[in-house]
Amino acid sequence: MKLKSKYLYILTAFISVLILLAAAFLKYPPPAGKTSSVSKKSKPVLSGLSRYVTPKPLKPPVCKDETVFACTVKYLEYLRYLPISSAGPDKYEFSFHAPDILHRVADSYAWNPQNPFVLGAAAQYLEASGKLRDGEYARPQIDGTLLSELKKSAAEKEFNTHPWKWVLVRQAEKSERVELYENGREIFSSPVNTGEFATTPDGTWYVFLRFHDTTMSGLSPKRISKKAYMSLKLKHPSMAGCLDGHPIQWVAYDDSGIKYVDYFNKGIALHYIPRARYGFPQSAGCIEIPKHNARFLHKNIDYGTIVTVIGSAGNAVAKKRRAGKTYAGQSCTE
Repeated sequence: MKLKSKYLYILTAFISVLILLAAAFLKYPPPAGKTSSVSKKSKPVLSGLSRYVTPKPLKPPVCKDETVFACTVKYLEYLRYLPISSAGPDKYEFSFHAPDILHRVADSYAWNPQNPFVLGAAAQYLEASGKLRDGEYARPQIDGTLLSELKKSAAEKEFNTHPWKWVLVRQAEKSERVELYENGREIFSSPVNTGEFATTPDGTWYVFLRFHDTTMSGLSPKRISKKAYMSLKLKHPSMAGCLDGHPIQWVAYDDSGIKYVDYFNKGIALHYIPRARYGFPQSAGCIEIPKHNARFLHKNIDYGTIVTVIGSAGNAVAKKRRAGKTYAGQSCTE
């Protein structure tokens, strides 16, 4: 009897240890490896996203004999909406390790009230302050009103707690991609389609209008023969045009149910639209993304997120493109 009790005690203790180990594993799982690419079929991994590393508390800025713009920049930096600071003429530093391409992009813009990084930071602040909702335009003005609001937030120590996001679109004849960076680290990539006939210009902007679901309408270029182009030009000149050296016909479209939409450059947006394939120019100018990836990107960016588009040559500065130019008095080549 005593022997059976001894074995029963050992068995109970062993089971208890197993239960404790299982509980510890569930509470402290092993760290997941980095996933920087999301395929069309795979689902994005949210648990790997890093958070903004909170720096040591600093005193609020002191602006003496400085312009409204210079003082606004100081407060946007202090409240952690702007991770860029000027390091000399056309040279800027980031508060985190940033890829070379991001440095080149930042260095290509003048440090003034039209700077997309500053305007994007202001838009992020307005959204975080509850002054913007999806479907509303974000057109921040660098003026005394904005500066006054920033000073109030600084007094209340209302710091931004989110990581800084940057979207990079890489145009190419094949394998076009969009990449999402968080505090300088790539966390996501996806195949995309950009505009056919060079209708997606290179440059840097910020997200100013967002929709979960909307209708898009406008004109889309359709390739036609040189003969059809000459005939159309005579009968309906407004419908004929040349894009990137190709004769085209402008065709009206009105598409409803376009999801996960983030406008960043006039009528050009990141969004989902069903396509048989992705990865090469075929849109009317927008950045088209597969459904699951578009949903992930839309969920993880916001008003003010910087969007940069570069060409296949990798140039960060906006190029002079022939998109939209009609060659008056010249023949369009096929």
